[in-house]
Amino acid sequence: MSKWNDRAPLLGAAVGAVVLWGVVRLYNGDVSALYIVVAVVGGAIVGTAVGVLAGRLAKKGARVEINVQAVAATAVASALTAEIGWVIFKELINKVEWPSAKQRIPFPQLDVVTGTALQVGGVTIQRSAIFTVAALVVCAVLLWFFINRTRLGRGMQAVSQDPDTARLMGINVDRIIVVAFALGAVLAAIAGVSQGLQNNNIDFRMGFLAGLKAFTAAVLGGIGNVYGAVVGGLVLGVVEAMATQYIPGQFGGSTWKDVWAFVILILVLVFRPQGLLGARVVDRA
Repeated sequence: MSKWNDRAPLLGAAVGAVVLWGVVRLYNGDVSALYIVVAVVGGAIVGTAVGVLAGRLAKKGARVEINVQAVAATAVASALTAEIGWVIFKELINKVEWPSAKQRIPFPQLDVVTGTALQVGGVTIQRSAIFTVAALVVCAVLLWFFINRTRLGRGMQAVSQDPDTARLMGINVDRIIVVAFALGAVLAAIAGVSQGLQNNNIDFRMGFLAGLKAFTAAVLGGIGNVYGAVVGGLVLGVVEAMATQYIPGQFGGSTWKDVWAFVILILVLVFRPQGLLGARVVDRA
């Protein structure tokens, strides 16, 4: 294995051939083969010169040699690989029906979850809502058990309070951070499936308002409190439903439900910043 500066001409030839080939392809996707050959040869020559210069500047006395046969083979192999990738890419673009970025896409429906609504005492309950509540209960219980009854969960609490001291006590802080991100991704995926089952269609904008509502629910219940997040989400949902149903006039209806949700958030931040279930933190000198 030789150092990179000894093989700088080969690296430069490969990079130069592919870069100039890419420039020609971007300028005109259906350019003739002659222009492609000229671009590959010119890119290889320029790249080889740059590679020789870089190799000699990187280390004095470097064994930088120009082997014409090796340079040509490297440039041709790199350009041929790029050309094959370009052909495959064009075939995929032309044959695959890619959905529009702004188009609403139907979400897969499950008969058990998205079937006919249930009638309970004159109240209509959607099955997707039952699935959402059931997922909430299961996730909340499992999350509470993980945080309070497992070593990883207790380590997560320690890292959240003082990562430096937790590291001194033998806790792998980097591992805890990875687990926390993975756990958040799993919970977000479950929430996304629940929202997709309720809305029947999904688009690229639907997560923005849901993320704001999730943050609002966390602040409402108390940041860092699992029970508070659950309670905050339920309170937020009840407030929105009651505002839609019972507030008369122009300030009621589904149009104003988001406004009333954020009004509740503002009131909580003003009068109880720690949240409904958050504990008051005492600053000590």
